Amino acid sequence: MKFETVELIKKEFHHLDTIFFNSAYFGPSPYSAKQKVSRALHKELDPSFFNYSTWMGIPERERELIAKLLNCSADNITHSTSTSDIINIVANGIKLEKDDVICSINHDYPSNVLPWMRAVETRGLNFELIELGDEPFPTREWLEKKLPKNCKVFDMSYVTFDTGKRMNILEIGKLCKERDIFFIVDATQALGGMPISPEELEVIDVLACSSYKWMLGPYGHAFAYFSDSALEKVEHRNGNWVVSPNSKVVYNLLDYTTETLPGARKYDRGQSPNMLVNACLEGGLEFLAAVGLDEIQKHNNELRDYFLENYPKKKFNLITPKEAMANILCLKATTSDPIELERELKYRNVDVSIRQGNIRLSFHIFNTIDQVDELIRALDI
Repeated sequence: MKFETVELIKKEFHHLDTIFFNSAYFGPSPYSAKQKVSRALHKELDPSFFNYSTWMGIPERERELIAKLLNCSADNITHSTSTSDIINIVANGIKLEKDDVICSINHDYPSNVLPWMRAVETRGLNFELIELGDEPFPTREWLEKKLPKNCKVFDMSYVTFDTGKRMNILEIGKLCKERDIFFIVDATQALGGMPISPEELEVIDVLACSSYKWMLGPYGHAFAYFSDSALEKVEHRNGNWVVSPNSKVVYNLLDYTTETLPGARKYDRGQSPNMLVNACLEGGLEFLAAVGLDEIQKHNNELRDYFLENYPKKKFNLITPKEAMANILCLKATTSDPIELERELKYRNVDVSIRQGNIRLSFHIFNTIDQVDELIRALDI
């Protein structure tokens, strides 16, 4: 890693008081976000002469930053509040026939399940949870057999929140394309700690991501990529003045129209020009762009691999399959109680998560080899 990049990371995360391996829970914002939020708060405290077009233009600036990270057009990006809200947009707006079926994997994160369960109640849609059984994770070959012939929507996480399994979304996406299945990917536990390749994005219809984890942004913001095809298939169901083309000029607000701004902007959440949220988001997005997602993935993988070589293997079983790893590792203690272990790690100032009885470790760009060594020593008690 370049000297300038190392110095930037030190500068942006000098405020972290813990040895933090918990970005899968809540990613810390870089220090520059504090300065940006402070300036935005000044406007909140005294909005005198705050130009309307500048205020309304805030979401577009963030949209451009997100689009650059995904290597796509800003026209395909929408602002939302959560992954659940994004999936709800699809669940409420996608055009389906009476016998069409939506599928998700059982035990996936609730954001990828509950909107569809609700759509069963409100729209009468057909929704099925597929059981993995003895399979460690869904593969293209397995899904070819398990997805019903009339499956028209498949919704899944790229990296699972509880075990850190990374899915082969490229091959699964190709299968969905071949079978005309609308493919939704929740990238919340992936993007930011790793990139989404152009080839992967090409086979995805909707990619949803909450910003407060690996993207190092604020809680209460999420974004999505809608492919050109998805923009045609998912109806815009909500009336919202912010997405009206007349919202751009304050004198035109009473020229009522249901016409919307172009592309995925039509799905934008209400009050998307929130100054404080977007200021914090901008800090994270600019930092990720400065370092580069490829460089971040390389760094995170090096830390992960170093840990795997040196952790006390007699005391922990590795839960995350080696052939399906990303930024997250999950371990099961063979002798100690996970809650007691979490308490011991906290005493040593090491922040991790316990999920489903497993210890979940998240390696991100601000972590160092020295910190991994401290983690290993703390686990070998």
